[in-house]
Amino acid sequence: MNRRDFIRLACGAGLGCVGLGCSSMAGSSGGGKRPNVLLILADDLGWSDLGCYGGEIATPNLDRLAKNGLRFTQFYNSARCSPTRASILTGLHPHQAGFPNLSGVLPKHCVTIPEALASAGYRSLMVGKWHLSNQSTPTQRGFDEFYGMIGGFNTFWKENSHYTRLPEGRSKRAYVPGEFYSTDVFGDYALDFLKEGAESGKPWLLYLAFNAPHFPLHAYEEDIARYEPLYAQGWDTIREKRLARQKELGLVPQDLSLTPRSVIPKNQFNTQTGWADKDNPAWDSLSADRRADLTRRMAVYAAMVDRMDRNIGRVIAHLKESGQLDNTVIFFLSDNGACAEWDPWGFDESSSAKNILHTGDDLKTVGGPGSYISYGSAWANVCNTPFRLYKHYGHEGGTNTPLIVHWPAGLKTTPGALTREIGHVTDLMPTILELAGVSYPKEYDGNTILPQEGVSLVPVFQAKRLAERAIFMEHEGNRAVREGRWKLVALQGKPWELYDMDSDPTEMKNLAVENADRVTFMAKAWDAWAVRCRVPLDPENEKLKGGNLPQTPQIANKPLTISCQVEPQSPNGVILAHGGNRQGYALWLQDGELIFGVRVNGQLTTVTAAQTPSGKIAIVARLNRDGSMQLEINGRIAGEGKAPGLIPVQPIDEMTIGRDDNTAVGNYSVPNSLRGKIEKVNISTE
Repeated sequence: MNRRDFIRLACGAGLGCVGLGCSSMAGSSGGGKRPNVLLILADDLGWSDLGCYGGEIATPNLDRLAKNGLRFTQFYNSARCSPTRASILTGLHPHQAGFPNLSGVLPKHCVTIPEALASAGYRSLMVGKWHLSNQSTPTQRGFDEFYGMIGGFNTFWKENSHYTRLPEGRSKRAYVPGEFYSTDVFGDYALDFLKEGAESGKPWLLYLAFNAPHFPLHAYEEDIARYEPLYAQGWDTIREKRLARQKELGLVPQDLSLTPRSVIPKNQFNTQTGWADKDNPAWDSLSADRRADLTRRMAVYAAMVDRMDRNIGRVIAHLKESGQLDNTVIFFLSDNGACAEWDPWGFDESSSAKNILHTGDDLKTVGGPGSYISYGSAWANVCNTPFRLYKHYGHEGGTNTPLIVHWPAGLKTTPGALTREIGHVTDLMPTILELAGVSYPKEYDGNTILPQEGVSLVPVFQAKRLAERAIFMEHEGNRAVREGRWKLVALQGKPWELYDMDSDPTEMKNLAVENADRVTFMAKAWDAWAVRCRVPLDPENEKLKGGNLPQTPQIANKPLTISCQVEPQSPNGVILAHGGNRQGYALWLQDGELIFGVRVNGQLTTVTAAQTPSGKIAIVARLNRDGSMQLEINGRIAGEGKAPGLIPVQPIDEMTIGRDDNTAVGNYSVPNSLRGKIEKVNISTE
């Protein structure tokens, strides 16, 4: 691919199957019957955790799928839970699908896989973790039946209000105390849904999105006990053994060296614990008590993966017994790399640096109903063997996911084959639609739909090559572009790094200096893609995470004064936003007019400037103690209004500048990015 074509692909709309020779495989077997689709998503699973990817965890059911199917070695996700889920379901990049970060809502300009499949008579079922906002639930976005969590993570042990059955009014299973464990329950509902619809004869889509092995790490004691002796060997030994198995399986080059223990990039929590930007420690350097604590944590994680595999086995057994396995296309993947939050010791409280060193009898409580733990960055480094870094980051440890495809009636590849073809989660939508014989819609429910970004993987299933293309990624300022053998990648606020992935799949030898021209044109292509897909070009200092954190302005029951200087290059977009559709405030441009909005208990009050000058402007917006609002431009009053009062509680949604990544404060669709320059932002309270 020459540079001109490379830039064109970055700037152009989604290409679908253009140039791929995408003759449909729908009805290619089974007398023309459309295939069923089973899409299985793990949560925070590392690249090397499964046996068929080199891991020591018992995953016989997934291993059998791999033995009789196809495995990808270079398949990319979007580095985080919600962004990947949005991309899978829409075929768009997460920024286009309303999820540039963890918060958002699926917009009307996208269509989901179940919505598109409805035209072909598919029955669409979902079990598990949604994590795409409660403003657009699974049944509002095309699924006929749903059981699971609308949110992101929760206890595995108790069916609290976070576990939901939709549509409302549908009957739920009853579990006696001590019987509920969400991974098993998701297996129960998956089987229920499949059996309930069997008599219809319709093809079906089942999206089975486990919340395992995401924190809080919870598992049965008998499962944990099987793994504790194994992980007492420590993370250094386990990493070495995983790499050796990967070489035996042909997953990595035979001469690949084990990477050094990965660094722990600075974050708001490990700055408190002293681990920011340090390397994970050697196992042998730890005290006996610390080794025992960390052995237990990893054993809980492994037990969760083991239990997930067993429930996948239950579903596969049903498909085989009911004669549906041969014509069911099964996809298995993870939403991101293994999770390092927040340092080598792990945490014992959500969104916190708190760590407890569990010793003696207290060790047996770890992983049980009363605990809330993660396993930390060093074990995450193991789970991502042989790669560097983790969930959140654009390096291979954050974005390379295992992908297993199993379809006895349709795959033309050799059973157990590996493919080096490069893919991305945006490819699943066009692949599934092609297999179902469904065209991607230009309009849906009266709305114009964005063109899909991915390409169909059907040629790979036919043992053919994909056309060369570039794949772009961004999350929290961590960015990457993969094109052929080359990968350009950078941490937030850091220079671009360039790697030859054919000879250096673990990204150890940075070739950026000696290939400056290549870096320049790949970076320009990324910039062009970012503009087209509304990705923040300079996200550093763009977001103050967590509305309740100390560094975020504390605004509950306080008068506010917001000032900034703006030089917009577009007539629409958010200047800044703090909060969401319940509580918060925002400044934004709409058709060139400046608007100040305040949300109080869900009620939006806006003040629109009578006249907004072009060019650079100085803005001051005030929310006074009595609820009165003033908007000034260049020192002159431009508008006034009256809110019900002060914002009564601290917003949970973070503050963002240049876009709104959460539920919208104003009457716009998120993220509503602004092009231009924003300077000297100041928020003061009395």
